[in-house]
Amino acid sequence: MRLWYLSCLFIGLLCSTSPAWAKLEVAFFNPGAATDSFWGDVDKLMQVAATQLDINLQITHSDRNHFKMINQLEVLLSSTSSIPSHIILVNEKQSAIKMLQLLYHYPIYVQLILNDISVAERETLLADPHWQTYLLPAIIPDNYAIGAETAKTLLSGLKDENAKVLLISGDKSTPASVLRTQGANDYFFMQHNATVTQTVYGQWSQDIAYGQTLTLLSRYPDLNLIWTASDNMAIGVLKALREKGLQPGRDVLVSSVNTSAEILQLRQSQQVTTLGGGHFLAGALGLVQLKRYQATSQYYPYADIQLFSVLNPDSEFYRLLVARDWAGIFKTQILDKLPQS
Repeated sequence: MRLWYLSCLFIGLLCSTSPAWAKLEVAFFNPGAATDSFWGDVDKLMQVAATQLDINLQITHSDRNHFKMINQLEVLLSSTSSIPSHIILVNEKQSAIKMLQLLYHYPIYVQLILNDISVAERETLLADPHWQTYLLPAIIPDNYAIGAETAKTLLSGLKDENAKVLLISGDKSTPASVLRTQGANDYFFMQHNATVTQTVYGQWSQDIAYGQTLTLLSRYPDLNLIWTASDNMAIGVLKALREKGLQPGRDVLVSSVNTSAEILQLRQSQQVTTLGGGHFLAGALGLVQLKRYQATSQYYPYADIQLFSVLNPDSEFYRLLVARDWAGIFKTQILDKLPQS
């Protein structure tokens, strides 16, 4: 009861801005589709957060087409009636710099989540007085760390057996994909009993990963570990394993990242051996930070919020994920872990 009261008090304090502050208008350019397992979850949690924080949130999807996303921003900026005060971007396939160029001179605060621009690019932008005001700190989960941690947990499933590993990455340019895969590759490289046979790029697609796995199981018949960068690709891998007469979780161990309903069930049934996730929290956390910054020009420290972890099927967080309890997730994984003052 006390935790519930404190959470309600926290939301009240967060939303009680003076009349001088206009209502926060936020546009989020989601690089995925509303039906995507990961990007749809980002949407749902942000919508819950926006309702609780009294934020007007507009979400635009580009369906994994970064050229479309750039065009969507151009259309928004050409409007004279619906330009928001804040925009949230994702550096999908290195598109953010072009979008920031379009936003230059507009009095719009910009926050990047999940995939940031490079350190050098940010430093260059922050030398400009405009971006010193309008480019806000990014919220970026540690993709390298989760790549390494899922690889470590996956390998531990073999005990002391030698590992022949296939890595199925997302794409070659998105920072999250590059870092996640590098973390896994570096970990396996340092292990005396692990050999990475090949790294391929499944483009986040179930069908592509399925086809790649069928081909590579024939090329490497002794494969016993398959590390994947996303749930869709892992599901394609499992389909290919079954068609080859192999039992996932016994003959070949599979790891993945993301928290769709299907992949959660596959982890519970041990067809997926290792699952990382939590980074869908970044969008809702971003809204909390924007609200806080509007009111105080400060940000909440959020070191206690786990944007990535290897997920335990017996945990309370896992139960909330299976239930798709977005309000419960927002409260327990974000609000309860922020400073209450």
